[in-house]
Amino acid sequence: MRYNPPPNWPSPPQGWEPPPGWTPDPSWPEPPPGWPLWVDGEPVATTTDADRYRKHAVRSFLIGVAVFLGGAISTIVASGKNGGIIWWGGMLFGVVLFVRAFTSYRDYRKAGGERLAPPLTAVAALGLVGCLAVGGFAVTKLVEAESLSPTAGSCWDGADGDQLALVPCSSGHDFKATQVVKDENDCPADAVAWVEGDGSDRLCLVEDGA
Repeated sequence: MRYNPPPNWPSPPQGWEPPPGWTPDPSWPEPPPGWPLWVDGEPVATTTDADRYRKHAVRSFLIGVAVFLGGAISTIVASGKNGGIIWWGGMLFGVVLFVRAFTSYRDYRKAGGERLAPPLTAVAALGLVGCLAVGGFAVTKLVEAESLSPTAGSCWDGADGDQLALVPCSSGHDFKATQVVKDENDCPADAVAWVEGDGSDRLCLVEDGA
């Protein structure tokens, strides 16, 4: 049997069932004629505040991991020699979702929720460590790509045929700029190509496969 309060009575708190010996407040109005205070069946399951906080924490965390890793991976790929869209904003939004997940978990605990089971704690820890590792590598690649400059010592890749691309020296490349000259004819004998530098300068390139 489960409690079935009349529509003209105050709504009970979620999950509340009358204790043994309970009687309604005499000030409450009479139930509608024939209204059953008890009906067959188990008590209706209700969603508590703790349940909502827990679901929000889990959802925010999982989405945060996906968004953060998506932003980090796109940043790594775009920072390479083939270019692409750098979505570093995805990492920032992922961090915001992590903060929301932590806040919801804190509210879940305050609402009486139990601690996460050890396996779930381990999964959450692995997710955070993975995001930190991939995110740190993405930031390194982004800073490296943003600091590229067509000067002596810069590296170039010719994977796209006649079009040479300035790339980080830590990544695969075909050539390295060894000298800056005003005229490409002034490049040393070991230079196999040249590219335009800043202004009217020319960069003399030698083979440096890596």
